[in-house]
Amino acid sequence: MDIRNEITRKVVGKLKNRVPNEVVEMVHDALAITLNEYEVQERNTEVALVDDMPEKMLAMYLGTLRLEGKSEKTITRYYEVDRKLIRFLRKPLEEVNTNDIRCYMAYRRQSGAVSNRTLDGERRCFSSFFSWLSDEGYIGKNPVACMKQIKYRKEIKKPFSDVELEKIRISCKTKRDRALVEFLYSTGCRVSEVVEIDLGDIDFEQNQLTVLGKGNKERTVFLSPVCVMHLREYIKARKSGAIFNGKGSERLSKNGIEAALRKVGERAGVENVHPHRFRRTLATNLLNRGMSIQDVAEILGHADLKTTQIYCYIDKKNVENAYRKYAD
Repeated sequence: MDIRNEITRKVVGKLKNRVPNEVVEMVHDALAITLNEYEVQERNTEVALVDDMPEKMLAMYLGTLRLEGKSEKTITRYYEVDRKLIRFLRKPLEEVNTNDIRCYMAYRRQSGAVSNRTLDGERRCFSSFFSWLSDEGYIGKNPVACMKQIKYRKEIKKPFSDVELEKIRISCKTKRDRALVEFLYSTGCRVSEVVEIDLGDIDFEQNQLTVLGKGNKERTVFLSPVCVMHLREYIKARKSGAIFNGKGSERLSKNGIEAALRKVGERAGVENVHPHRFRRTLATNLLNRGMSIQDVAEILGHADLKTTQIYCYIDKKNVENAYRKYAD
């Protein structure tokens, strides 16, 4: 079968039952006329990369990210996303153009259930990589620079309500789980930060501790009196080691923390009980109670206030009260 007819058949097949028949017919005719002007051949997926230079460049780029203090999680994400693009295009990086990137993203959309949010995240990964290549003089210009943000629906991720938080507290069956819940809410720490904390890191005189966050940046977080009470009850005579122990292990892992909270949430009848939601809840409550967004950002370890704004769910009643106060 002529490859041009095969392309037309596949495209028209994807449109059927999705758009009106007259539109399908128009697309069919347009493809037939346009493709007739070109010699088309199928991509040979068995050939090797032109050379290994693109992957070497990617390795150099990742090394730069490490020097900048990016987390290994972030670096792994960039590696996986950019490597897939490189292996799909199979051409020297200096020859990659904007249309190549668009074609790959169209392929990603059609080949699986990929959301616009995910695609836009990948676009940012591509842009960062090619921007670095351009800045270093390896390519002429960033082919992603002219690509606009892919719009997606931004869902408001709500914090726990006061009632939900109390239900969670009541549903903790062990001293460890209650101390964990209070610690997450009091400090607003990321789960990756909690895993690394040792008892010796905590200053019980000042009720605070220093944590090492993203980008190897240190910040001070604080313990509420309630948190200190439950934490002391949990650790009792222990003076060293990890702050939270797991079953049969001296340090509770990230998966262990998530699993423990999931079970607490099930008993409490509260959906989506996970570590990050406690962080969001603290940020929202602090802001709604009058703390400046700059101070909230400092506690959360955010370098950009826009990130803090995304975290915080502003109570609509507070917005209304503020309007009445300043507008009347």
